[in-house]
Amino acid sequence: MEGILKLLMRAGRLKQIPRTGWVTKANIEDAESVADHVFRVCLAAALLSDLTGLDTLKVVRMALIHDLAESIIGDLTPEQVNEGVDKIAIEDEAMKLILIDLPERIKTLYIDAWKEWVRGESSEAKLVREVDAFEMALQAEEYARSGFDQSKLLRFKESASNRICSGVVRGLLDSLG
Repeated sequence: MEGILKLLMRAGRLKQIPRTGWVTKANIEDAESVADHVFRVCLAAALLSDLTGLDTLKVVRMALIHDLAESIIGDLTPEQVNEGVDKIAIEDEAMKLILIDLPERIKTLYIDAWKEWVRGESSEAKLVREVDAFEMALQAEEYARSGFDQSKLLRFKESASNRICSGVVRGLLDSLG
């Protein structure tokens, strides 16, 4: 049980980490936290997984942990990755630390979910990846409607649009306008 408690406490750190892009690129000082983002990714992914007949438990597991490494490494921007930060390697190391103390009978479930997310090849992983992008676009739209600079928020919607191919997630994105 100690391993589960450690993971939950680490996950709690995500409530304190603002999504970096909103702060640095859109000048939103009171930006959503990583935990805020993860919650809506999970809800949207579960709904769309149920709608499309995918393995919703697998989808939710991936969605819940997809940004968990950020509890150690922080929320890295694409620019940091382009400057030579090996995000994949440092996220993988962080996830090994986070998952190491889970009880053996469930550890494999979460390690496998993480690996599947990273590979991004299964239908479930593709859905979560697209929902992750869609949630960013949805948040950008909400910020724009709240009065933040739309010109600074457009890049987030464009980035999401470039990452979304499937009909169901594309339909949601197109509904944003």
